Amino acid sequence: MAKTIISSGHNVALLRARNALIQQAGYAVITSKEAAVVLEMVETHDFAAAVLCSSIPIHLRTTLARDLKVLKPDLPLIVIYADGEDDQLRPWANQLVQSSYGIAQPLIEAITAEAGDPDERAA
Repeated sequence: MAKTIISSGHNVALLRARNALIQQAGYAVITSKEAAVVLEMVETHDFAAAVLCSSIPIHLRTTLARDLKVLKPDLPLIVIYADGEDDQLRPWANQLVQSSYGIAQPLIEAITAEAGDPDERAA
């Protein structure tokens, strides 16, 4: 069974595209646009990593990142950021990926670095 990534963002088109990319890399994806749902799911399920999109306003993304790390400190957190946001997110993120047109490869590399290969069993 593939490892599962939880993915969140406010822009539905970006969310769908990113989730398709993650699935093509071999991971299962669960998604929600709502921070409360993301936190509830992380509390009740085991995820290999979490991905937060830059479409979430920075103040909400920072709060969600902090809340995720308080809830599950060992959950790898990959945060997509826009120019000038990295310093605000760095304390919470395991990996920061800059939002750009060429985001596909850096995003999958960050997920693999944090979550491991999609089908790799946890030790």
